Amino acid sequence: MTSHSHPALAQVRQLGLITDNELDDAIAELDIVAFERAHPSDDDVAAPELAAGASAADALAWLLLTDLLPQEDFLRRVHDLPRRHGGAALLERQQLTAEALRHVNRLAIDTLYDEDLINQWQRDAAHASLPEDRLLASPIAALRDMLRQGTLSGQQFEAMRQRQHGSELARIIVDGAARQARRERPFHARQGTWVMAALLLVVLAFAGRAIVSRQASAPAAAPVAAITEPGVERHDLRQRAAQAVESARAPGAGPDLSITVVQEGAAPPAP
Repeated sequence: MTSHSHPALAQVRQLGLITDNELDDAIAELDIVAFERAHPSDDDVAAPELAAGASAADALAWLLLTDLLPQEDFLRRVHDLPRRHGGAALLERQQLTAEALRHVNRLAIDTLYDEDLINQWQRDAAHASLPEDRLLASPIAALRDMLRQGTLSGQQFEAMRQRQHGSELARIIVDGAARQARRERPFHARQGTWVMAALLLVVLAFAGRAIVSRQASAPAAAPVAAITEPGVERHDLRQRAAQAVESARAPGAGPDLSITVVQEGAAPPAP
């Protein structure tokens, strides 16, 4: 780790909010920014700078804006603070991270205002309702957050999309927010879902009618001859009936009775 560390970056590292590697990357980034400032070029893209007298909160916000501190790592460390610290140490770190979050989120909202996508009243309302546990890492995320909170209505957002004037950056922001809105929309609310469902029901209805018609036109199964064929005498039934009468006859009763069992539909036997 180099000895020419920015005081605010050194403080953020001392508080355990960034690692040694992240501090080294930040110092290297500052060296690059300083070199580009001393040797300007038409191809250079303006990068966020960290002022010499920046506070620890400013330094933490700068790390987030330049993505030298990944958003996921930062939020994980913030959520882990109560487990690692307590008392005044915990309060100091929570206040610092909350201030850095507000700073980054305000910049995202201010970009929308600078690009004439929102008016002053909408900007102030968005500032008053900035999330304290989420990072609006881009103006697109800020615009989506305003839609979720109702600071910007769906009708106003649609008017943005239809607007023909504005900068290229403004168009990129609006188009990006529209794409995210489509991805986050529930499946049943997406365009074409109900049309596909209706077509599926029509296909199923026609398939069901075809199956029923095919079953109705098929010939009935042949009856089982042993049970339903008419004119067949059942000798087993005759024998069982004779045994039942024999067992029920009292001792000394008259002559035996002749039992004939004829199945329904069969011709009666000759006497």
